[in-house]
Amino acid sequence: MVQPLQAGDPWSEEPPQPGRDSESTWSLSSFDSSDMTTVFGEHLQPSQMTEVLLVAIEALASDDASDRQMGSSVVDMAVRDPAGWLTDVPKVTRSIHRTVERIQSEPARHSLDSLLLLLIKWCSEEVVGSLLKISPACDSAALAMWEVMLSVPWALWNVLMELLNVLQDQKLRKVFSSATEDACIYPLFLLVCPGVDPEEFAALYKAQRYLRHPSPLMLSLVLRVLLTLSESPEMARRMPVLVPDLVETLQDASADVQTKALLFFRNLLVHLKQEEASLIALQLAEKLLPLFDDECSQLRELSISLFREVVKAVAKQGRNKKKMALQVRRVLLPLLLHVADRSESVAQASRDTLASCAEFLGWTRLSSLAETCETRLIGECLLAPDRSRAEEYLRQSLPYLKDSQASLREAAASFLGLAAQRLRNLSQEKRWEICNALLPLAKDPELSVRSVAAHTVSVLTLTEWSPTWRWRLRSLGCWLC
Repeated sequence: MVQPLQAGDPWSEEPPQPGRDSESTWSLSSFDSSDMTTVFGEHLQPSQMTEVLLVAIEALASDDASDRQMGSSVVDMAVRDPAGWLTDVPKVTRSIHRTVERIQSEPARHSLDSLLLLLIKWCSEEVVGSLLKISPACDSAALAMWEVMLSVPWALWNVLMELLNVLQDQKLRKVFSSATEDACIYPLFLLVCPGVDPEEFAALYKAQRYLRHPSPLMLSLVLRVLLTLSESPEMARRMPVLVPDLVETLQDASADVQTKALLFFRNLLVHLKQEEASLIALQLAEKLLPLFDDECSQLRELSISLFREVVKAVAKQGRNKKKMALQVRRVLLPLLLHVADRSESVAQASRDTLASCAEFLGWTRLSSLAETCETRLIGECLLAPDRSRAEEYLRQSLPYLKDSQASLREAAASFLGLAAQRLRNLSQEKRWEICNALLPLAKDPELSVRSVAAHTVSVLTLTEWSPTWRWRLRSLGCWLC
């Protein structure tokens, strides 16, 4: 059983830091990879090989490519022969913790991840106990290590078993900051326990609602576990009971948590039966729209792509199409504008999702246009059906005039001009509101945005305006009046 950290405990002492010395790293890189196995195997004791491994781990973060390559070679040797190299697991774990955040090279990170997974397979109790003692509050380096250990199903099982043992020791419950967070481990354990069927797990979860108020850190770890488990159809079918609480994580959470939640929901929609998937899709639909405009391009792409899967899930089941249609109409204008997103992957996701939404609504022309980049024709298609919907699109487009992306500001200004041409009987009050929103773009740093905004104001002021309205526009410094 893991013991808590005490004063004078050797865990609290800073271990030697091989590799910080440039000579140590140089001595490692002086070996030719072809003779390392022979040299280390014949001339070094296991404890000395562990010290070499510590130098190799440090070398993974080196700026020198040859040092990183040699470090990877040694780490890979240790993975192939753990009995010879891993004589001091706590020291190796501490070395990984010290180094993991400084590794920038993908091959070097792959070598370190392989070593960490090997450690979990080789001696999971020591690794989990060591990491909890090194970072009981779970700093960012520890979180990066947990992420690796929780990302593979067999490693996840080992970690959960060890954490369960830790939580049964009252002296070690301080590892987590509250009883609520401790309790998060138990439903995760029950999820993978073959003796608990989905109905029993659902009843147990509903009685406790473990995931309602975990800390952001615990929520991130829990979602990493759920994301790994949800890749299995059998595990995914146990999880619908978690959805109402996890849907709420899409609001006011970190980008990391939101990303994991979106990937988790994507897995569920794939693996669940049509009726269950349709009900979850309805819960998700209105929560996804705010993420379309997130600063993080990955979140924009994931949320837009997931909305497409949401639409498909409801279309297959058929029973909730009327409710879903209301949500689909709300996203059409944001999707049109994001066709101009500076991220090509977001722009492509927007085109694909717009096509799926049009197909869902039975709008054949829009469905075919969505596959093109003809945004003006798409805009005309959106404005055609009825006036009330067109005015709603006008309202939705105004906030995009302040978007951080110049391409979206330009797209919004262009759409407003198109709408003004199509809706010639707009009230003067509505025209005033639009012009007022466009005026700041007179000083936009992008010439194309200034030009499109000026053209839109020109379109809006073509009709007969009263002297009072003309004076109000001039008083605002309208660059065309």
